[in-house]
Amino acid sequence: MVNYTSNLKMSSDRGACLTIIDRDRTIRTVPLTKSEMFVGTEGDIILNSRIVSRRHGKFTQINREFYYNDEGSLNGTLINGEQIGCGHYNRSQRYRLENGDVIKITVPESVGNPENVMMIFSERMSVNTRWKYISLKDKPNHELEIGRNVPQGELCIDSVKVSEIHAKIVYWPDRVFIVDKESQNGVIVNGKRITESCFLNNYDVVSIANTKLIYIDGMIYFNIEPDGIKMEVHDISKVVQKNKTVSDHVSFTVYPCEMVAVIGGSVEDRTIFMNCINGSDRATSGAVFMDGMNLYDNYNLLKSRIGNIPKKYELYDYLSVYGSLKFTADSQLAKDISRQERVERIEKVIQTMGLSEQRKTLIKKLSDGQKKSMSIAKELVSNPDIIFLDEPNAGLDPEAETILMKQLKNLSLNSGKTIILTPSTLQNIHLFDKIMFLAPEGKLCYCGSPTDALSFFEVTVITDAYEKVRNNADYFIRKYNNSL
Repeated sequence: MVNYTSNLKMSSDRGACLTIIDRDRTIRTVPLTKSEMFVGTEGDIILNSRIVSRRHGKFTQINREFYYNDEGSLNGTLINGEQIGCGHYNRSQRYRLENGDVIKITVPESVGNPENVMMIFSERMSVNTRWKYISLKDKPNHELEIGRNVPQGELCIDSVKVSEIHAKIVYWPDRVFIVDKESQNGVIVNGKRITESCFLNNYDVVSIANTKLIYIDGMIYFNIEPDGIKMEVHDISKVVQKNKTVSDHVSFTVYPCEMVAVIGGSVEDRTIFMNCINGSDRATSGAVFMDGMNLYDNYNLLKSRIGNIPKKYELYDYLSVYGSLKFTADSQLAKDISRQERVERIEKVIQTMGLSEQRKTLIKKLSDGQKKSMSIAKELVSNPDIIFLDEPNAGLDPEAETILMKQLKNLSLNSGKTIILTPSTLQNIHLFDKIMFLAPEGKLCYCGSPTDALSFFEVTVITDAYEKVRNNADYFIRKYNNSL
């Protein structure tokens, strides 16, 4: 009999958090809600283990970045396999944490020690996070199949990014290994893609699409969540014809499931800028990273996770809403996705974008707002993690624009999508988590919340910032750089 059990409380907190496994092997999620939080057998985060010191370490938040210090613990801390503390003690030394970093407290030569503790850092807690586990020891033949279309009792991941049979884990008493079954999008073990097979040790972390798996003592702990994608733009510049600079050494970070507006500059410049950060046009210099991978160097691997909706998005006027989405599904989804799966995917997209009543309507008969929703629906068929939209609200009346922006916000909040767009009007700017304001000649003069932007630009409505930046761009560029 397969042990396939829920093992964690749910939470709706959207901030950074730790997923913790300690000696009792239950999994819990702890939100990082304070600027400083101590971890140990006493403190803000209590760990149940004899090898953990009273005050073992400290998590610090500074300007949305998170750091870890070992507080002089007896057994030290491992971050992604690197030992800190325990003879390497420097309490003032902070280690900046990245999404998915694995923090372990262990002792030498203790691979199977039940006192070992593992924590996984996440920049943003998923909605309704729920961990489960499967016992490999209870499986017939001690094998576990993972995929989108596997028999009952195996690990089924309902995602178009997962192959029909994606991977297999084989358990032997003296060793455990995972095999990539020639999947389309690969298997990641401890941050590195495997080519064929890989042995698993206790506390190894496996990533398959939107699913994390942890191996411990014959058990596979896993959670399946839409997590969006993190994008880091590092010092990009873009020079176009006649030596015009569109982007001038711009750097910023977009976190998973954020909805971000790119404003300022000219319409043409914003389009060029968007093409640079979505990978369709390479920047002159600098780099863009998505979940730590260089976008330009790994575009073919990452493009399945990116949705791109330009201003002129092609729709087929003489197809119905359903017919157009079916054509998209047939041409874009993997060949091993069954007809029933395609139908279910199409129906979900239609419902998400509010097109249920128009499913049989020809596209040429849709309203402008419905056509915009349709363009997004076509991209959603392949279930991308990040979506770029260039002026999606252009030409819409205020009511249609508000409906569209609320649909995008819903995708961010409830479907795990990271959304980046260039709005043509700012009437719904309050719905965004972040705005990026480009000054003339492509310098970034603000990146932050819409509310904080008002005080930064010393205005009462954000539209007044345009004139201020146009008349005194250098002042706001310096002011922003000094605030970093």
